[in-house]
Amino acid sequence: MSVRVKHLPPNLSHTEATPMTKPTTDRAEASPTKRFFVSMLTRDINLADAILDLLDNCLDGALRLADGGDVDYAQHFVKIELTADHFSIEDNCGGIPRDVAKNYAFKMGREPDDDRDSDSETIGMYGVGMKRAIFKMGREALVRTRYGDDTFEVPITSAWLEAKGWDPLPINEPTEVNEQLAEPGTVIRVDELYDGVARHFANEAFENEVRTAIAEHFTMFLQWGLKVDLNGTPVEPVFVEVLVSDRADGPAPFVFQKTIDDVLVSITVGLNTGRSLGNDDDEDSGFERDRSSATAGWTVLCNDRAVIVGDKSRLTGWGDGIPLYHPQFAILTGIIEFRSKVADKLPVTTTKRALDTSSNVWLESLVKMKEGMRVWISYTNQWKNHPRADQSNFWEDSKPLSLGKTIAAVALRTDVKKSESQIEFNPQKAKVLPEPPGKTPSSRRIVFSRPTEELRLVSKMLFDIDDEKPGIIGEKCFELTLAKAVKQGV
Repeated sequence: MSVRVKHLPPNLSHTEATPMTKPTTDRAEASPTKRFFVSMLTRDINLADAILDLLDNCLDGALRLADGGDVDYAQHFVKIELTADHFSIEDNCGGIPRDVAKNYAFKMGREPDDDRDSDSETIGMYGVGMKRAIFKMGREALVRTRYGDDTFEVPITSAWLEAKGWDPLPINEPTEVNEQLAEPGTVIRVDELYDGVARHFANEAFENEVRTAIAEHFTMFLQWGLKVDLNGTPVEPVFVEVLVSDRADGPAPFVFQKTIDDVLVSITVGLNTGRSLGNDDDEDSGFERDRSSATAGWTVLCNDRAVIVGDKSRLTGWGDGIPLYHPQFAILTGIIEFRSKVADKLPVTTTKRALDTSSNVWLESLVKMKEGMRVWISYTNQWKNHPRADQSNFWEDSKPLSLGKTIAAVALRTDVKKSESQIEFNPQKAKVLPEPPGKTPSSRRIVFSRPTEELRLVSKMLFDIDDEKPGIIGEKCFELTLAKAVKQGV
């Protein structure tokens, strides 16, 4: 067998003889399809949170309108309508500048060079909130806005949604007088609602869910005067506060404040004030009053927005080196706020209603949260066999205060630990917490029976659940009656 070998010219190497690979001009398409993008984007958020996202955008508008100054929220309103055939949200928070609408507001995400709000304390990070909320609800939408004297509108149609490409959206000029807005602001209306969305919007229970979510998430803004109407009825804030004595040596909550990873972290743990919803002028709002289990546990705020309210789970440390939550701790409230002008440093997810518990700032803060909880769990253990009325005189000069006002009040005390980087006050170490008498009071056992349905009704009223243990229900009823008897001097 013979093999023929092709000889190369003496001046040509093997490498040079190998044909060169031609550069390709083909490209593999890597952009997402519109259908996939819209579908997956809306799966990450529930319907109530989508509505809150739109309301959050209104507040961002008010911040921009103030241009670095203090916002007078009492001058602003947001009106929301939920019906079976449409959704709308209207505000007077300044509107969208035309150049922002052209270059940023309707893009599906935020570009690296989009530095809007870099000096504002907001929690928007990715530039998807408005679009995601609209896509979640229906197939037709119109965004009409007035910035200064410039009014225009941007339609998002079913034809645009169904088209394959990402064609620019038209910016139209209103033609009718009734399409002009009375003052700078924005109106978003969504029609052709998806069937499931329409059923939710027609459901009174869902309306109540949204009302509660707004009352909790935007409680600070509502307390500052922002007017939010849902289907024509004003939303009242949920109050999350702790009791603070006016006396310099009086009982006060645990307080901690420090900047961690460029985020100002503020923490307080103390006694729940018993005031939870709406403007409550009831004179019986001090220590004697029944506590609201809705605001017991932990409330977490990011730049004034409440991410969660009244959490009683392992998420906020319960059961991790301290006891699991149970009704003995219904008098305790912890509040923590994360504040930063760089939104992506905050431990919050894109829904703005869930925590990123893997972030370093959260993990460091959790250590101090549990330290404060231990102080007040110890306090409740000391007093659990004593009538609540025995503590009243220690708290008679106490006032319910928000997180910011609590830290400001406690910071004035002489025994607070204060440096350039942090503030810390431990009421247990400062020996300002009241202690029960050394002798346990004599007691007699009370036993009686009531029908199960009556127990369920009373349980729901006192604890927001209908299956609390009968012994706990009975003890609570006796405490409330005893408090009234002591107050009346019987």
